[in-house]
Amino acid sequence: MSDGFVTVAKVGEIPEGGVKVVRLEDQGVAVFHVGGKYYALEDVCTHDGGPLAEGPLDGYLVECPRHGARFDIRTGAVRALPATAPVPTFAVRVTDEEVQVAYESYDETRPVPPAPTWPAAGDAPGARSARPDAPSGASPAREAASAPAAAPLPGGEAAGPSQQQFAIRAALETVMDPEIGLSVVDLGLIREIVVEPGRTQVRMLLTTPFCPYAPQLVEEVKLAARSVVDQPAEVEILPDPWSPDLMPDPGLLGFSF
Repeated sequence: MSDGFVTVAKVGEIPEGGVKVVRLEDQGVAVFHVGGKYYALEDVCTHDGGPLAEGPLDGYLVECPRHGARFDIRTGAVRALPATAPVPTFAVRVTDEEVQVAYESYDETRPVPPAPTWPAAGDAPGARSARPDAPSGASPAREAASAPAAAPLPGGEAAGPSQQQFAIRAALETVMDPEIGLSVVDLGLIREIVVEPGRTQVRMLLTTPFCPYAPQLVEEVKLAARSVVDQPAEVEILPDPWSPDLMPDPGLLGFSF
């Protein structure tokens, strides 16, 4: 080791598009070789600790093999949820045919670029509401996420949300997604609330397919619905993909959209 740098590989040892995991003291560091350059970042997904080096690499983006969070290996910036925090990176240099990493301190000088906008499911990238009275930047999906679904009337017309629906929605604001730390309402996961005699039905999305916390969320949503209307509550998990554009306020994630 010299001036804070330690040799982790020889030039040519890590093939183009490849990765090598090294242990620096008690820390795992993934060293990637892309575009003729080397990049190093902590080998731990900030979402749930998954080993990033074991995930697929697409250009400069590495995907966590557990839940699909993606990070830019050049900066550590988040490029896909459910992760919301960047991965620490390390400075890398090549000296005398040796690839060296500065492991005593993270490379905190690199600017972390904003995450890109994820289009709403079914929308073309960059698509926005065509309504002349819609606020700037609003999308149909985001507007739909801001209020409970209207209850249909016998004639096919839609009535406004009932007081019970509003009350259930308010109760659901206390149900937190443990992966992201925001409520199921803030995340736009609640797509429809139907209150019928003898049954309440909540239709919702998950932030990621096969979410390990799905059973917990379902039970908490049921309890919240029953706390408002004392009758059996059912939860239907919709197959549609979720995106931040479904949120009433995507800025809560801390990203720019």
